[in-house]
Amino acid sequence: MDISTAGSLDKNFILDLYQEAFPEQERKPFSLIERKAAMGEMELLLIREEKKRIGFAIVAYGERLVLLDYFAISPRWRGQGYGSAALELIRELYSDRPLFLEIEKPLMTENVKAPDIRQRRKAFYLRNGMLETGVNVELFGVKMELLATVPGLTFEACEPLYRSLLGPIYRNLVKKI
Repeated sequence: MDISTAGSLDKNFILDLYQEAFPEQERKPFSLIERKAAMGEMELLLIREEKKRIGFAIVAYGERLVLLDYFAISPRWRGQGYGSAALELIRELYSDRPLFLEIEKPLMTENVKAPDIRQRRKAFYLRNGMLETGVNVELFGVKMELLATVPGLTFEACEPLYRSLLGPIYRNLVKKI
């Protein structure tokens, strides 16, 4: 498996999977992501296995932190260990700084045989070395929980990255809850 900066020929694959994998209310305008990537503040990464496109990651850089903003494996390749392997490569790629991500707050369900997708997503990240931070935020009106590669991450540590990423409107879009 390999992860590399996505090229222009990868854009349609990434955009299609981005729209499929993330609810509209959780997606930033793709034009913003492309603009921030051109400025060197974000990077679109393509995940490949034997030259097959299997997923992507979009990261945002801060002075002291890296935000794994979006991460998705194509449905065709899910459940085969590619997500775990890709996340490990991403963690290695950014091992010089703490990495954090946001997940939608899990719903508590009584049906143990069919856990909420959000619970499964959280369990995936915890199984793969991410840690609970206890930090909850509201992003674009969606309640999210922050997970990180280091213990003790605070909202205040993440705030400069959000400010840089979203500009002056970030205060209207991101708040600690």
